[in-house]
Amino acid sequence: MIGMKVSIERNTEVPLFKQLTEQLRAAILRRDIPEGTRLPSEREMAKLLKLNRSVVIKAYNELKLDGLLDSKSGSGTYVAAVTQLKKEFGMISWSDQLSAWATSSFGEARWSSLAKGRPDDCIRLDTGVPEVRADQMTLLKKILEGLSQEELDESLQYPSLRGNPELLKYLSIRLNGSGIKVSAKNLLVTIGTEEAIYLLFSALARPGEAVIIENPTYLNVIKISRMFQHRVLPVNRFSEGFDMATLENTLQRGSVKYIYTMSCSHNPTGANMPERKKELLVRLAEKYSVPIIDDTVFSEIQYQSPMPRTLKYYDTHNCVIEVGGISKSYAPGLRIGWIVADEALIEKLIEPMRMISLGVPNLSQLVAAKLLSSGEYDAYLERYIKLSLRKCEKTRMACYRFLPSYVKVNEAQGGNFFWLELPDSMDCWKVAEESLKEGVAVSPGSLFTFDSSGKNYLRLNPLGVPEEEIETGIERLSRAIATVASRYRKEEQSFSVIV
Repeated sequence: MIGMKVSIERNTEVPLFKQLTEQLRAAILRRDIPEGTRLPSEREMAKLLKLNRSVVIKAYNELKLDGLLDSKSGSGTYVAAVTQLKKEFGMISWSDQLSAWATSSFGEARWSSLAKGRPDDCIRLDTGVPEVRADQMTLLKKILEGLSQEELDESLQYPSLRGNPELLKYLSIRLNGSGIKVSAKNLLVTIGTEEAIYLLFSALARPGEAVIIENPTYLNVIKISRMFQHRVLPVNRFSEGFDMATLENTLQRGSVKYIYTMSCSHNPTGANMPERKKELLVRLAEKYSVPIIDDTVFSEIQYQSPMPRTLKYYDTHNCVIEVGGISKSYAPGLRIGWIVADEALIEKLIEPMRMISLGVPNLSQLVAAKLLSSGEYDAYLERYIKLSLRKCEKTRMACYRFLPSYVKVNEAQGGNFFWLELPDSMDCWKVAEESLKEGVAVSPGSLFTFDSSGKNYLRLNPLGVPEEEIETGIERLSRAIATVASRYRKEEQSFSVIV
């Protein structure tokens, strides 16, 4: 026994010998398996991992060629001295150089591998973006044709780091209209909400420091927190919001640098946090002096009345930082996001922004300012929500018509997403794989969680496809679920053992 966990995934395009080779190579280079350690024999390793012996032989031979393993006649196979490894021309190993920084998780790598086999006529219910239609392009063309020579000249210059003054003016008016007291000094325009989250995560916590993030959550939030090596304390997020008892217990245990949530139109569940829960959450953050990042990028896409408040509405001590944007409703390519926060924090974020991007391109800001100042955005949003309501209703009806009764459908209260709960015994990855064979792409729930709690969930985005494709997509998904359900009792295709 060498005391390391080896995970072999059969349901992937990566050859079995390659999986074993790479895991052993990484463990040896990290010194997890010390020099001189005797490995199990080829026969023993094959038995432990339930592999053909030829797979182990091929992996061992690869590592011997690399100089990582050494066979001693009559004695066995041993880890060679790493100091004896030969390098060609001092070549850089980028995987070692960058370590775990900005690398994909196993789940993302698995999804990327599956997506390579996506058929050309696949219905894409797996995206996170709106469908781009003719009215968006017509409106964009109208705005661009109406720009003055002075505005065109301005678009070619470096932007103001805080943001275009006209855009800041109309953002302030819009936010104040929702009940938030804000001025241009409390605003910073960013390249989409991703840059806003990146700036805030990097500013508020150092590597190893504790942060609270709702679980499940937005995929890129998981990736950014991992990249900054924050010690994430995931707290379960239900349709009613955070599990408040668990949240307070977590806050009591130690210093937490920030809380991240989406109070409205949650991604991936589509739920709105009740107003009483929002106020309770803000009071709890004030009690423990912990800032809350409230990502409101989907908040204007609502299917209920009155429009729900964001956490900033209940903020009396400047502990809430609001992140917003218009890319998720208007068009993903219009990279306009913003941060609403205390003036002192905004000032601190400007210099990092200078170093990262030198500000948001002027042309995008000019288009956004024209959209907001002319009233065109509100008119467009009204049309978009009506279309979204039709799509959501069509999705709901198709789910109840085609999906098995054991699938729980959590309908979107706002935003783009339906969150489907499968039986505990059903693996979302197997359903996602089978769905691609049927010609529909759905997102495995595991992508949105820090643990295994998403293993039997799927996320759908009906707003990202034409209305006429929704019913066909759900029907294809139902066939995939039925296929997986008929064989879920069979032996699992992946396993992990300690060798």
